[in-house]
Amino acid sequence: MSPIRQEVQGYIDILPDLQLEALRPILTLLANEPFIIETDLTEEEKEIIRQGRKEAAKGGFISLESII
Repeated sequence: MSPIRQEVQGYIDILPDLQLEALRPILTLLANEPFIIETDLTEEEKEIIRQGRKEAAKGGFISLESII
């Protein structure tokens, strides 16, 4: 089993059924919808992603308002 599957399974194992029920729609969507990765990003979009990753690494974030 991959590390990410093990991690997610660990969370599932400790969640009560009521909380698992809340996850059911999300898991159903993820399992049944095609996963699309956009690859034709503009340089501006790529820079926004780079900035976000830098902020996330520092424990911060960039607000949506600052990039719109």
